[in-house]
Amino acid sequence: MSKIKCNRYFSFLVKKILIRLLPYVVPVLIVTALFFFVIYLLFVLPKFIIESVNAEDGGKVSGSISIFSTGKRDDWQLSDDQRLYDEYINLYQGWLDQFTSQEALYNSKIENQKGEDIDNNAKVGDVWARFYDQDSGIPSERVQAKSHGVNWGLMAAVDRILGDPLITGLMARNPNPQGHFDKLKPQLHWENFELYYRYSWSESSSNGEGVIEKSRTYRHTIPLLVKVESYEVKNISYDWKRTKYYYKDSKRNIIEEAYYPVLVGTKQEGPYFEKLRQLLMENQLPKNSDLELILNLAMNYDEDFKYFASYLSGNITELFADTENDEYFNFKHNELYRWPLEDYHEITSAYGWRVHPILRDMIFHKGIDIACPKGTPILSAWSGKVLLAGWISGYGKMIMINHGKYKTVYGHLDKIRVKIGQEIDQGQNIGNAGSTGLSSGDHLHFEIRSGQGETIYLDPMSLDKDKGGD
Repeated sequence: MSKIKCNRYFSFLVKKILIRLLPYVVPVLIVTALFFFVIYLLFVLPKFIIESVNAEDGGKVSGSISIFSTGKRDDWQLSDDQRLYDEYINLYQGWLDQFTSQEALYNSKIENQKGEDIDNNAKVGDVWARFYDQDSGIPSERVQAKSHGVNWGLMAAVDRILGDPLITGLMARNPNPQGHFDKLKPQLHWENFELYYRYSWSESSSNGEGVIEKSRTYRHTIPLLVKVESYEVKNISYDWKRTKYYYKDSKRNIIEEAYYPVLVGTKQEGPYFEKLRQLLMENQLPKNSDLELILNLAMNYDEDFKYFASYLSGNITELFADTENDEYFNFKHNELYRWPLEDYHEITSAYGWRVHPILRDMIFHKGIDIACPKGTPILSAWSGKVLLAGWISGYGKMIMINHGKYKTVYGHLDKIRVKIGQEIDQGQNIGNAGSTGLSSGDHLHFEIRSGQGETIYLDPMSLDKDKGGD
């Protein structure tokens, strides 16, 4: 066959193949183009608009918010987005303002006082604050409720999807802040706790012939959050311990006694994001990808939500792996867990309530932070199987290992040395410490979780351990 005939035959064959593939290729190209257009519209364009506005303001950050607006020629202007943003903030703040702040609690006059030498001007903070470390403090209603509120970024993402004519097919943009807020806001359940303080002492009588026993007692009731039904978790429960302080000085005949609450554990029960899923299903958006789109868009709007959703609450990990219902990994292991660092044991942030070093809010810390230099080898607490290994926003580079009875989390890593599905031995080097994600310096964030069909966050310092490097 001549060269010309070969070329003609080859061209004919290519045309035939293209004609046959065209009905399949064109729809794929259209869907792909539409996908990238939506991503551009939702994630890229808003930031571009804000940067353009800031550039026109001489490079100053103007605080402008872009939710629906696509630019100056759009009927929906940035000023409309700003009003919408203000409404989100007012809804959240109005909900939060119903709860007593920590400052107001500290400055509250004590409800019940009796005994000798009573200070009628004594405040709650004057009596009980000293029993808490500086990073926690007496838990006020607002401190306990705040993390369960509906973030403005989430409300904006819901409105952006459910109120956009390109997505819903409606004739115009139709945001519904109040309606969506009412459906997503949490139900909070409280129990009363009585703060108690008693101080007793002895004094010589005025005639010097005897001893007079004296005392003063303070009591004050505060509400403690025991259960939450939120947009992200079906049930969150908090376990409080009635903690006793007792001091006796026999030489001076002084006895000091107090009772105050300390949060010792928290438990979560799925399904996760059920309220949000239900809202999306009511609007014919039932897929898991629809939920992921909402959450990612919310994180794109607000950095605080990104860190809260992916790190502080940890529940976004359920979109990547079923961390509660993964089948047990059967193995024999020592109940003592291996301390995850060879020669480092300093706890820079304990389990429980604390002021977050970056967000500056009082937030419940579900693990412990252990100080160590960048590159320090991280060791697996028990034998197990890797559930997650990768970048999870606020955690940065993180690893989750299933040990059967327990699961452990290692966050802010510099390097990951294991893969999902890999079986791990106790004490095996799984990565290296760092400061990735929401971190203020090199350290290891370490969590121990338990439960099947639920997540119970345990204090690693309360479990029996083999510190290895001691």
